[in-house]
Amino acid sequence: MRLVRLVIIIIMQVSAIVAFADRTAEIRKLIPRQKGADLLKSYKSLYFLSCDSGDLSYQLRCVNDLLYESQRQGVLTEEDDAWVEKMTFFYNSEWDDSLKEELPPTLEILKGHKSWKNYYEVWTMLVNLYNFSGDTNSGLKEVNSMYDDAKARQNRYGMGMAYYAMGNVYSNMYNPEEALSSYQKSVDILMELDTLPIQLSDVFSYYTEELVRVKDFQTMEHVTDQWLKFLTTYYKSEDLSKKQGEIANRWRYYYMACAQAALGQGDLKRAETMLDEAKELEAGEDAFIDRLWIHLKAELLVRHGRYEEALKLNDQSMLQMMDSDDKSVQIQTRQQRAVIMEHLGRYKEAAQLYHEMYNLNDSINTHDVKQQLTEMNARFHVGELELEKQRAQYRNTLIIVSIVIVALVVFILFRYIAAKRLKAAHNKLEDAHQQLLTAYDQLEETTAAKERIESDLRIARDIQMGMVPRVFPPFPERTDIDLFGSITPAKAVGGDLYDFFILNEKLYFCLGDVSGKGVPASLFMAVAVNMFRVASKQQLPPAEIATRLNGVLADHNENMMFVTMFIGVADLKTGRLEFCNAGHNPPVIKDAEGHARFLDMLPNTPLGFWPDLEYQGECLEDISMMPFLVYSDGLNEAEDADKQQFGDEHLLELMEQLDFESAEQAIGMLNMEVEKHVKGAEQSDDLTMLCLRIQGNKQ
Repeated sequence: MRLVRLVIIIIMQVSAIVAFADRTAEIRKLIPRQKGADLLKSYKSLYFLSCDSGDLSYQLRCVNDLLYESQRQGVLTEEDDAWVEKMTFFYNSEWDDSLKEELPPTLEILKGHKSWKNYYEVWTMLVNLYNFSGDTNSGLKEVNSMYDDAKARQNRYGMGMAYYAMGNVYSNMYNPEEALSSYQKSVDILMELDTLPIQLSDVFSYYTEELVRVKDFQTMEHVTDQWLKFLTTYYKSEDLSKKQGEIANRWRYYYMACAQAALGQGDLKRAETMLDEAKELEAGEDAFIDRLWIHLKAELLVRHGRYEEALKLNDQSMLQMMDSDDKSVQIQTRQQRAVIMEHLGRYKEAAQLYHEMYNLNDSINTHDVKQQLTEMNARFHVGELELEKQRAQYRNTLIIVSIVIVALVVFILFRYIAAKRLKAAHNKLEDAHQQLLTAYDQLEETTAAKERIESDLRIARDIQMGMVPRVFPPFPERTDIDLFGSITPAKAVGGDLYDFFILNEKLYFCLGDVSGKGVPASLFMAVAVNMFRVASKQQLPPAEIATRLNGVLADHNENMMFVTMFIGVADLKTGRLEFCNAGHNPPVIKDAEGHARFLDMLPNTPLGFWPDLEYQGECLEDISMMPFLVYSDGLNEAEDADKQQFGDEHLLELMEQLDFESAEQAIGMLNMEVEKHVKGAEQSDDLTMLCLRIQGNKQ
């Protein structure tokens, strides 16, 4: 029977994976042909599908795609919702460092958009982040700021969420009076809103947990009545006979709270009814609520005197307890087991359990545990635990007295030695002070020199950036050419280059990558750019330009520096492209059918190795209206922290999916994808891109 169940579960999981993959592939096929609201809907569907994949990296990519597309389209409501989804992803995945880094700027964005509901929802995450990571002081400070902000704006939702977060903070600080007061204020405010927020489910859940902690089951019954009113109002348009998934889990939490209230007041019949209601619901896996149901069911069986059945359920709780670091769960499970053992007459095992609870417990039910331990010792006719405690206290007293005496002797001895060494130490201190002054003067000189070097590097970068075109669009009076370029050095100054200009209705352009980085590469780059301009303005073909550049760069090149370069000349009337590739990455061209491919080229040698080489040129007869991308290896070889490269295949995939609007949009998209890939890793190489599209004979 178990084998059949296992096979059924495996078949269901495989079917779910296949369905997920099919649906994802179907949506991704539609994306390149979609625009506007349909495109946003597809990205949103991909994100929600990714939440069931278990692949956190893929989920992050999907939510970033949704965020980028909503920003690109300028749909603020969708952008704000996407920000909340991203913060929720970080919160649920326990990526606390990412959450701490991105939450504050996200709050500022939502504040600027006046998206107040999302604003206070994200702020609540920040409070809970501090609170549940143990920094309750920061959590309390943050929640007070949140409440003051909401009160100043007269935003009732924000005030209600602030009281909810405040209740969580006070609960973590073991202040039940303030916690219960805060939760009730949150319920009072949020239940008065015209549209009830789903966050009320969490408020009621934490509220009733605190009431169980203080054993106020009468108030808890009143709170569950309010909880039921919320659920029936919120889901009034739903078919409540088909409670599934997340909806079912919310109802299960409600039924559990009702069962706890009934058990606390001795109403065993109602408690059993509520537990049966919770058991019948079809819901996803929720380890917490499953453990709670088993615990409450065992408690109900104990109340009915069915101890053997209760023990079997408690066995399950003990197994689940092994996976929990929560001390309250461990104490609660052992306490229930000890009660069962006591009723079964297994007093020795019960005493051992109470002893384990005594050692484990540091703040929860201390008095009750000690009292129960004493009663068990008396019943079992053993006083070893108390006797051992007295012996330990006596030993501790002797140890403390001995330590005090030894410490006093050591103190007197060291005082005597210190008096003899004081004068010598004073002289050494004078010498050290003088050395410190000398070192400080040297530090000032070093700092000044460093600042001069940094200033020189800033000036060098400004000069270098001034040598490549930086104003776009470069030919605003022309509509037959769309061109955009960008360069991002890996250091203050780098060795990548690009240049272009129009002469006699022909576009001369180049993009190169000098070996090495820093100042030497930037100087070599300056020579290469100037020589390209000189040779191109003689209206030479690309192969001849490359030959002349190589002759100049190879002459007296003792350091054996070189530059890979792509040189092109595009006829703006016919669309014909002549080019010469000197050892550079193959450009990407996207044809009229939307297929992207790398350009097949002759393997010429990089410029600067040998002076007498003759370079060969090639041509494409027509590139009219075809996006053409030239780039340095800083794009396809960009690495994340694990040294995984961006990759050629990923580049082609992105160019295929790109709905080309402009050269600037294409490069902006690629820069964003590189940032997503490297995830903050240090840039290892210069990144340069040049994208163009000409009308040519399609004018």
